[in-house]
Formats: sequence, structure tokens, C-alpha cells
Amino acid sequence: MQTLPGIPLRASRPWIAVAALSLSLMIASCGGGDSSDSNGGGPTTPPPAAPKGVLSMVAGATQGTGYQDGAAADALFAAPPALAFTPTGDLMLADSTNQAVRKLTASGTVSTVAGGQPPGPFSFTRPPNYADGPGSTARFDNPSAVAVDAAGNTYVADNYTVRKIDSQGVVTTLAGKTGECGTNDGPLQIATLCGVNALRLDGAGNLYVMSGGGNRPFRKITPAGVVSTLPLERSWNLPYTFVVDASGALFITAGSTIQKYTPQTGLVQVAGSADARGSMDGDAATARFGTLLDLALDASGKLYALDQYPPAYEATQDRSIAVRRIGEDGTVSTVLRIPDAQTARSLVIDANGSFIVSLGNSLSAWIQKFRLDGTTSVLAGKATPYEPKPVPVDGTGSQARFIAPLAMAFVKSGALYVGDASSITTLRKVESDGSTGTVPLTWDTVPTAVQSIPSWRAMAVDGNDNLYTASFASVPNQPSYVYKITPQGAIRVLADLSPWFPPFEYAGRSYKYGSPVNGLVADAAGNVYAAGVNGTIVKITPQGTASLLAGSAGALGHQDGQGSAARFSVLGNMTMDAAGNLYVVDGLHDAFTGIGPTIRKITPAGVVSTVAGRPDLPAGYVDGPAASAQLTVAGYSTLLIAATQPWGTDFDDFRTTWGGTASLAADAKGNLYLTDPRYSVIRKIGTDGQVSTVVGQAGRRGFLAGEAPGIIHTPVGIAVRDSKLYFTTRNAVAQVTLPQ
Repeated sequence: MQTLPGIPLRASRPWIAVAALSLSLMIASCGGGDSSDSNGGGPTTPPPAAPKGVLSMVAGATQGTGYQDGAAADALFAAPPALAFTPTGDLMLADSTNQAVRKLTASGTVSTVAGGQPPGPFSFTRPPNYADGPGSTARFDNPSAVAVDAAGNTYVADNYTVRKIDSQGVVTTLAGKTGECGTNDGPLQIATLCGVNALRLDGAGNLYVMSGGGNRPFRKITPAGVVSTLPLERSWNLPYTFVVDASGALFITAGSTIQKYTPQTGLVQVAGSADARGSMDGDAATARFGTLLDLALDASGKLYALDQYPPAYEATQDRSIAVRRIGEDGTVSTVLRIPDAQTARSLVIDANGSFIVSLGNSLSAWIQKFRLDGTTSVLAGKATPYEPKPVPVDGTGSQARFIAPLAMAFVKSGALYVGDASSITTLRKVESDGSTGTVPLTWDTVPTAVQSIPSWRAMAVDGNDNLYTASFASVPNQPSYVYKITPQGAIRVLADLSPWFPPFEYAGRSYKYGSPVNGLVADAAGNVYAAGVNGTIVKITPQGTASLLAGSAGALGHQDGQGSAARFSVLGNMTMDAAGNLYVVDGLHDAFTGIGPTIRKITPAGVVSTVAGRPDLPAGYVDGPAASAQLTVAGYSTLLIAATQPWGTDFDDFRTTWGGTASLAADAKGNLYLTDPRYSVIRKIGTDGQVSTVVGQAGRRGFLAGEAPGIIHTPVGIAVRDSKLYFTTRNAVAQVTLPQ
């Protein structure tokens, strides 16, 4: 077995289940009868409830994707969900990205019916995110479609299985075996499924399943629990979805065509062409479809299709989403075109003939209703208009706009500087009243495509309000700079750390990270400390001279000790306490190195110790004693290329996919605060040796202001000033008051 210095690599590891977010319960004991106490036998006075912080927005506004229940207007989805009506007129939602089955009531409330527990961090041996049970204890791996029977039972397509949620919210596995792809027919106990991504019920209670396994993808599950395969040969033009009419006929989308299957006629063409795409209405032979996303039947049995053109594989943001009517003779007509959406997932039709569609773009996902009289309304979610080339916007409070805010630092005046990764030529500045402005940077030499540019992943400030940040350097021979920025915005190179942070050597191959410097701290005297991804912490004097403080370049491991005898894994963000001790996030790349995330302490003399976390366990979410707590310190276990996009890159995807890496801050009492972008929480490492969650709810992503913990979305940068903790969340800067 190959080993890294200080710890062996694991070929595999158990999947760490996500710990449920702990709730603080106050138990009141009551006296009675013959009991006696200091109150003379009366009820014991309960201890006062622990104070809680208050969460609020400072500047900017979070965008419209995430995972948040509540009033329909405040609800968030990560992507357009699949839809199905219940007998009472509610909508069941298969929210695959959030691993949840949710419900939108007719009165306008979104709740999670089952699932919603996110899978743990990435592992090369990750098992399915799967568990039966009631409500939130159940887990789904990929709930991609739903159907509801007349009794109110919900059926869910979930990878290799079909799951059932009864009217009490209890989840069981109806058919298939988790993690086992197969095509065995027979009773439910022996039948196997594969890649289930669509399902429908017919009027007789038969459940039809579209499976990805074998050459016959359609399976039928009778009310008696017998699974059989329909004789439908699979073609290269793979079916995407289907619908079943009252007679039991299947209408199937196959590429840019619609086909019909009955046992009597077999598979016949209805409309469209497999050889040509388009958006043309007409008879069955001349009509053209783009990408057929869904099919639906109205109360009278008329067939409608949800169509997208140009198809998704064509690189354009200018797409048209349409609802199209298919007559009995195959004639196609467009009845509705939907503006502003770039994609859609599901179409259902209510008893009044209104079309309800789940829609999305790169910024938001929502459910919208289109009535026959031409009026429309958003039923749930936030429909955020798409911006092809978004730019940061100055303003006060919610008027301000950030694109990709990362690191932060306070200056003596109380202003908060924010590095917005969408711009390398300006620095954002947030005043104490929430007003946001920009500080243009004056360069000695303006960066070009072949020079290093600021990554804004790390930021520090010294006693004279000089700011420091590190460069992006992704290609061989590109320098790794630490920049110094004066209060007037003049920027220059303080030091070139390329010799200290060479490419990472492992298993005979060389790896170079996009941001060799992930952490920066500056002291009052102007000394700067830089943490490198290759396991080294370097001290830089005000004159730009660099020297080793702790660790050894490229010699990854986990070992406490003095100076170069200590070993780090892939290092991240840093902070400093009032005594001058450094604290650094360690173990960003645990799935690769086999070294779990920890928080390390480095004294001014270079003595390294472990403060919290388990290097022998993978990333996880477990509060409790610091020595046994498990930490998650990256949005994804790998360092995403998107974290430091090269000069000139379009940041559209960056805004929505960047998971970020954890950041640290210390308060005046010596407590540490750690952002967790994976689970969208902020955790506290107290001086009492306990790790707790103080902001956010594990797996929920949005923004719910008020009493903490609230809900936040992918926190990355963090800073503490007086009694307030500030953090960058998606597209915004927020704050929480700290209990005193």
C-alpha cells in the first residue's frame, strides 16, 4: 500500500452518514406530591434558555435556487422538480437534486414529505443515499419522478428502485434492489430494475416504469406486485419519458418524435421526425419537435408535450420552451410559449385545463401556472431573470449585487472588504450601513492572460489597513504571487512564492493547483503568513522575504510538531487569534489524500497541534467534542477548477456551481468559527472544546433571516468584528449577532 508521510492512504472507506442537526431542548422538571426541593416542593425553575444569534442580510440578495421550505413565494428548488397531482389537488414534487420528495399544497405551502438528507462528502466508494423509514429519516438517491394513486400513495422513481410513500409519510421500497442494476421479472421480492427515471399509473392501478437497463426499458408492476417487461425494443433514439392514457396506451417520447404503444398495434409513430429537429407545427409528417421533455394528458384525454428548442446540446441561452398539442391524427399545434426560462422539467394539467410547468434557468427554478385565459402566476420558487453577462452592482443593502463573493477582511474604520471573484480589477467595499462600493485597483502591470491574477480566495489586512490577496496560477511556470494592496487601491507584488509551492508530486505524476495559496493572515507589524495547498506555511516579512514557518513542501501527512517536522495535508484558509496564534483549515482534498479534515494551530514559534477534527476519518458532519468531531471543509472533495477561473472566463456557471472551501475566523474570546459550504452551515469550535452548529441547517440552502440557526446558502468567506459574525453567502454578504 502506498502511504503519505504520517498516514496511510485508504483504498476504500465507509460512507459517513450525515448527522442530524442537533436541537437544543430545555427539559423542565416538575415537582409534585411528596417531593421537596429548594422551592418548597413547587415546580423547579427551568434554567434560562441559551441565547441565540440573529441572522440578517447586510448587502446583496441570494438568488433563486437552493433548498428551502415554507411559504411558496419563499421556497427554493435547486432544479425544476418533477410534478404529479394528488387526489386533493396538491402537487407532489420529486426534487432529485435535493434528494427529497416535497409537496406544494393548494393553499401555497411547500414542505418536505420525505428525504431531504443530503449525501455525505464525495468518496470513491460512496454507497447509495438510501434508507426506508418515516419522513425525514428516509433517504433518496435520485428521486427523479413521482406518481400518486387514488388513495394518496406516492410512488417515486429512485435509481434502481421504486419507492412508496404512504399517506402517513412512511417510505418503503416497492420494487428493485438498491445498488443492483437488473432486469429480472417476477414477484417484487425477486424483480430487479435499473436506472428508473420515469413512472406512471394507469386507471387500473398498474404502475409503468421506464428503466435504463437492457434492451426493453419498459416494465409493468401490477397491483398484485408482479413485475413484467413490455415487448418494446430499445432504439438509439432513447425514450425520455412517457404517459399512459385511460385505455392503457403508452405515448412515448423518443428523441424528437412521439410514438404510441398498445399490445394490439405495437409501437407506431405519432408525430415528429427522428432525423430533423425544429419547432414547426403541422401534420404528423411535417411537424418538428426539439427536445421533448414531458408529456401530459388533460381531463378529456388530449395529449400535450413540453418541448424545448433549440435542444440542450446546442450551446445557446436563447431557448424557447413551449407547450404543444398533439391531435388524434398527429397534427401538432403550439398552444403556449414560455419566456425567460432556459429549461423545463415537468408538465401537468389541472382540472380547469391550466398548464403547470416546472421551469428553470442558471439562476433559479420555479413552478408556474398558465391559465387558458392567458394569465399566469408563479406557484412556488423565485423566478430570477437570467443575465447573460452579469456585473457587480453598487448600492445599499439589497440593491447591491455580488457575483461570486469569497474572502473578506475588516479595516480599522469598520468597512468590510470583499473579494468578488467575478472581477480582478476592482475590490468591493461594504460600509457598516450596508452601502456597497468599489475600490478600483491601480496595477504596476495590468495582468494578461499569461500572468497571474487575484483569485480572491484568501484575504488579509495588516495594522496599516494594507490588504493582501493571492494569485491564480494554473499553468506550468506561472508565478504564485502574494499581492499587497494599499488603502488607495495601489496593487503590487509583495512576494513570489513559486519556489515554496511547487507542483504536488504523487504516484509519479505532477499536479498543479489553480490557487497554490489558499490562506493568508497578516499581523499588525505587516508580516504575512501564507498557507499552501502542498502542506507548507510560509512567513513573509514586510520587505517580501519569505521563510518557512511550518510543514514541508509536498510531504503531505498529518503530524503535530515543531516547524519542518510537522506535516499538513492540503491546506486552506487561515485566521489569527489575539495572541498571534495561527489556525488553518487542513485536509481539503481528503478523498484523494486519505487524510480527513482538521483544524491545526501554529504558535508564533512554529509549534503545530491539532485543535479539532479526525485525520483518520473522511469528511463528515458530526458535532461534539472537538477531538472526535468530523468536519467538512469544501463544497466538493476535489478543488474545483471553477474556484479560480482564468482571465476572461464567463462566470455564469461559477455563480451556481461553485461550492467553495471553508474559511476560519476567531473572536475576541478565542472561539473559532468555520464555514461549511458543503452542508451550508457555520460551526463553532469553542474554547470549551466543543464543536457546534450555530448558523444554518444541514443540507438546506437559501436564506431565512431571524433567530439563528436560520437557513443560509453555501457560506465561504468569514470575518468577526465585535459581537457580529459576517460571512459571504451566495451573491451576498450576511451577518449574525453572536450571543454575549
